[in-house]
Amino acid sequence: MSLLDPYIPLLFYLAVWFVIYGLAVLLKADRHGIVAKPYYLMLKTVAFNSWLERIGGRFRRGWLAFFDIGAAMGIGLLVFVIYSFINNAVGLFRHSSSAGPTLLIIPLPGLTIGWDIFPYILLAIAVLLIPHEMAHGIASVLDKVPIKSSGVFMAVFLPGGFVEIDEENLAKRKARTRLRVFAAGSFTNVATWALVLLLLVALYQPAPAGVLVTGFTNGSPAQMNGMPQWSIITQVNNNTTLDAQHLGLYLSTLSPGSTVTVHLSNPSQTLTFATGKSETNSSRAILGVITANYVPLRYQFLPVYSSYQLLTAFSWMQLILLGVALVNMLPLFPFDGDRYLDTVLGVLGLKSTKNVRIVASVISLGLLSSNIILSYILFGTIFPR
Repeated sequence: MSLLDPYIPLLFYLAVWFVIYGLAVLLKADRHGIVAKPYYLMLKTVAFNSWLERIGGRFRRGWLAFFDIGAAMGIGLLVFVIYSFINNAVGLFRHSSSAGPTLLIIPLPGLTIGWDIFPYILLAIAVLLIPHEMAHGIASVLDKVPIKSSGVFMAVFLPGGFVEIDEENLAKRKARTRLRVFAAGSFTNVATWALVLLLLVALYQPAPAGVLVTGFTNGSPAQMNGMPQWSIITQVNNNTTLDAQHLGLYLSTLSPGSTVTVHLSNPSQTLTFATGKSETNSSRAILGVITANYVPLRYQFLPVYSSYQLLTAFSWMQLILLGVALVNMLPLFPFDGDRYLDTVLGVLGLKSTKNVRIVASVISLGLLSSNIILSYILFGTIFPR
């Protein structure tokens, strides 16, 4: 096996990307509003402007109420994200079990993330960016702040949308209008996160009910003895396995070569075979399965593998939507939180906000950096796998 083998799909994708970029340059795609650069393609147009204006005008009162709530909650989001970063940094420093790693979602499959989770992250980022930018646009047109252009882009792996607002016009508007616009993106992401949470609660049972076999390791005892992929392990030697942690704890009590009787569902069957040994710990017994917690649907309208894929997509959406929404409200240039803070300081009567914004940015950058550095020291990585 060549050292380059894991990166062949990535190299192939990049090759296709540069072919597309080359064609865009040769065909002079910029005449049709397509901006082509080595690292991104952008469709920049005014065609979406009227569409955003129609959406904003159709439910004007509802949108005003929605973005007014967002403007009011912006200060709460700003305070909460600062508190969360301080609390998590202290927890990481003290090695507290309640502190979690701060992950960097840089979608470079094979390098920073695994190919298996790449589609889920890509979908979650699209669900994050497109409504975020649309919200900024709709909040602007509600008070007749002009939109210069709008469109969609593809930055190598990162899809999204954008809205270019007339910043000079916005700067002259009332504080209420500016607060609506600056908080609109993050608040919409939080609202989308809440919607995904409601879907999770409505569709899925509250707790795992077994261990889902998503794949097998090389020379897997389980696979060699006929265990099907996407089957559900419910018992091992009459010990109930409610989740992957229960399975791991029970296997840790066994030795390699131990005979196990594994009860499965989907399909319902029982297998008896000898355990293998871990490549990293020769005294540890393994089945040789790649697992995930099996969380059943409340109403079984999907196959098990589709139910797992939907749950995984929802889980990544929840993580990315809330995480980015909060980070975006940090009072750190050039995030929306910085301009939101600037507007709030103006409402409070502060004429020169520059020094306060610089201090807030330095503190926010320090908090963000300390969480990332401590996460790397404790967990060995800052990228999801």
